[in-house]
Amino acid sequence: MRTLTPSAVAALSARELNIVRLVRMEFPGFDVALNSSNQDIVYEGVTYLGAAGLGAISQIDDSPGEIKGMQLEMSGVSIDYLALALADATIVQGTQLTMRLAILDENWQVVDAPVDWAGALDTMPIQEDGETCTIAATAESSAVDLLRGTPMTYSNVDQQALYPGDRAFEYLNSQIGKPIVWAGKQWLIALNGK
Repeated sequence: MRTLTPSAVAALSARELNIVRLVRMEFPGFDVALNSSNQDIVYEGVTYLGAAGLGAISQIDDSPGEIKGMQLEMSGVSIDYLALALADATIVQGTQLTMRLAILDENWQVVDAPVDWAGALDTMPIQEDGETCTIAATAESSAVDLLRGTPMTYSNVDQQALYPGDRAFEYLNSQIGKPIVWAGKQWLIALNGK
């Protein structure tokens, strides 16, 4: 559960509610930061350029037991962004994408901006129809990493790689398949002399 600051509660209780979506893509060497309003907004030292009406973001769907990706579309893009979409796939793939829902005060200053969705860009194809050009980016949620297993096992080799000198699993292989014999009643009687 997330607690809100008093200033965030005041902004949410105000007569007019101001919220914007902040989208940040952290490409190697530079960031692309956009917001859903028509003016620039600064948050944590990053200027999010106003991009109202230039694109669409798919709905964030948090279905239990299912991890879904995200689609972003931007039309009317500048030459810089078009060149980025045409760049080598290694630049785009794996780029961190963070989306926040920013709560603004009456002066359009960010009061609170919790992360709504985080992941990594996958593809950034260009769609054109002769008159307009649209970049349609797809992204994979960072929650997918939770489904990927670890290549580590409970073996002496892996234990030594993690903690050199730890001998916790040294005799593990020699103990596989050996029966475990617990002391019986007769052994306890003989031990206590009764």
